Order: sequence, then structure tokens, then C-alpha cells
Amino acid sequence: MKILRVTSNIYPEVNGGLELHTHHMSRIQSEMGHDVTVLTSDNGESKKIRKEKRFGYRLIRMKEVMRPFDNSIIPGIIKFLKDKGSEYDIIHSHSHLFFSTNVTALMSNFVDSNFVVTNHGLYSLNVPYFLEKSHVNTIGKFTFNSADLVFCYTDKAKKQLKKLGVNEPIKVVHNGIDTDLFRPINNVDEKNQILFVGRLKRGKGLKYLIDAFGILNKRYEDLTLKLVGDGPQKSQYENRCKELGISDNVIFTGNLPNKELPKIYNESLAFVSSTFTEAAVPRVVMEAWACETPVAITDISQVSTSEINGAGLTFKKRSKKDIIEKIEYLIENEDKRIKMGKEGRKRVQEKYSWYDTVEKTTQAYYKILN
Repeated sequence: MKILRVTSNIYPEVNGGLELHTHHMSRIQSEMGHDVTVLTSDNGESKKIRKEKRFGYRLIRMKEVMRPFDNSIIPGIIKFLKDKGSEYDIIHSHSHLFFSTNVTALMSNFVDSNFVVTNHGLYSLNVPYFLEKSHVNTIGKFTFNSADLVFCYTDKAKKQLKKLGVNEPIKVVHNGIDTDLFRPINNVDEKNQILFVGRLKRGKGLKYLIDAFGILNKRYEDLTLKLVGDGPQKSQYENRCKELGISDNVIFTGNLPNKELPKIYNESLAFVSSTFTEAAVPRVVMEAWACETPVAITDISQVSTSEINGAGLTFKKRSKKDIIEKIEYLIENEDKRIKMGKEGRKRVQEKYSWYDTVEKTTQAYYKILN
């Protein structure tokens, strides 16, 4: 098949769950013999190469003219789809929250190709909630209903889409990770370290984790918090650490290559996700589990607590007190921590195979074509 993947950002330029998903999906589908092109933004870096081939797929970068609320506006996508869109069997766009996906949905009505879209979570919280809700109920709904097929990660997410008024077929295909890369490493010593991996932006709830750590650091003076990732709120979080007097115990690493993450998961006694919203069990949680690292995650509507229980703990959204209690429990209960980590690894191997994700997605393409 000729596949065009449309995504606002992609790994390794941006190291996030959606970006890794689109990169690995494109890479593996190319390995399967499909002709894959990824259309994305240059993220305002006009000197970037416009076209290149890497990891087996072609990459085309479109010029960004502005970036309101971390949403890349690339008008050139309109002409590209008008001129080239009909050359592809499948156009697969990612997240209804991006300009690139909304435009692709509109242009799908004028090109002879099959359009599918993946829901990576109804809300991102990068913009005020009332604006995002308005977008989801209008442009987002239009985008989903323009598709021949909508992918989502969980049955809960499917119900949300149905409630929104999405009438097109919806297929649940779980997210997944590479359990050969993310695995326990025997010669890595555990540090007295809490880990966060993700974009440093408002929707990740990092303010509450940092404030909670400010209290924990007084009780456990050698405890450190490692923050892996980059984003628009980085300087704000660095300033907050200075205000709390914890800068010496909080490590901002910036973005790191995926191959360096398994060691960091392995050396951490727990992984914490303070996110406000996700499409399903976050990819970074699955990565931690695959490395036998227990997790503590916000109790969010998209993820059932039963999916976390046994391999981690949940805490209330925006609750500094609850974050402190859960992290302290993991620190003080080594046996439970080890047991949770092993259960996490088992859970990922049984339920979240990445190759199974790609295979089911690709078979869904064939079903549309047939």
C-alpha cells in the first residue's frame, strides 16, 4: 500500500507519546513492505531539510507560519493534498486537535483516497478548557465524521466518541511498546529517584508533582526527581523549583533518545505521571512497567483503575497531598514496589505488544480498501 501519515510532530524532533507512536508505526509498516510517507511540520525551523528518507519512510516537512497554543499551522498542506492526495491508498492522520488533521479531514472530501484518523485523547489541555471543548464539539466532531474509520485505544474512548456524536466506524486498537528495548537491566543499581517522562506542558500536571516533591524532599533529603523531556513550561517549572529550594534535587535532562530511557527507568524506584488527560494507559507508563518499574498515575476517566491496580497506584487529579501519600507508600514498601514492577512487565507483555498494534492497524486498512 501507499500510505500517507499526517502528524503535527514526530520523533525524534519531539519526544512524546503521539510522536513515538507515529514514528514507530511508519517505521514498522515500511519494514512490512509498504510505501510510507510522513507529512509533518518543520516546527518553525526553516533550515531543516524539506524532504528526506529515514528509518525506511519518507519524511516531508511543511513550513510553519505560526504556532498558537503549541499547534503548528502549516498552510502548505492544502496544496500538497490537493496535488498529491489521490496518489495514496490510505491517508492516516493523528489527533483531531491539530490543524494538520483538521485540514486533512476537509481535503479528504476532494481527493480519491481513504481517510482514517487516530484519537490520541479528546482533550490536551494546552488551551483553556472552554475553547478546547468548543473545538472538540465542532471541528473535532467534523474531523472524526469525515473519516472512513476512526482508531482509538480503549472501549472507554470509543464510548466517548459515540457520545460526542461520531457516526463513522470506530475500531479499538491498543497502544503498545517494544518490550525488547524496554526491559529489566540487571547491572543497573536503583537510585532513590522518582521519574517523570513527558512533555513539559500544562496538561501533564507537573506543577502538582513538583510541589509534592517539595514536601517529600524535606522528609527524604537524598531523594531526587528526574524530569525527562522538554516543552513550553520548562522555564516556569525551573523557577518553581528555585522558589521551593529544591533545584539541587530536581534534574531537568531535556529530551533524550529512546535508547537511553530503559536505563533511567531501571534506576528509578518509581515512575510518576501527574497527567490530567490521556487517550489510554500512557505510553510512558507501559515503558516503566516493561522495565519492572512501578508507577503512580492520576486517576483519569480514560483509564480504569483496574488497569493500574496491582502494578501501580492512582492518585486524585490536582491533589498534592495524594501524590505525596502514594509516592511515600512506594518509597517505604520495597517488597510491594518490586511485586508491582514484575506485574507491570507481565501486563505489558500480555496486553500491549507493539507489533500487534501495527498489525491490527494495517489489517484495518486492508478492510477499508476491500
